[in-house]
Amino acid sequence: MGKRLFLFLTPDGVTYSSPELNEPDVDNFQVLGYGQGSDEDEAFVDFKSKNPWLEDTEFEETISVEIKHKIHEGKSFSLKA
Repeated sequence: MGKRLFLFLTPDGVTYSSPELNEPDVDNFQVLGYGQGSDEDEAFVDFKSKNPWLEDTEFEETISVEIKHKIHEGKSFSLKA
């Protein structure tokens, strides 16, 4: 079986919807990156090896989600109609 692609997200951290805000106002997940492997564990090792900067952050938890395409290969949509 070929390598599968997993996106790694974290619920840690904060997000601001506007630069004018003094406090974060969006409760969401942040995308940390992706990894490839025959399963989630192998993909996690690949993800960590490609993102050594993670060791210098306060992120504690990550969640994997299998995806079909890398982010830059996906279709883009506008949130403003």
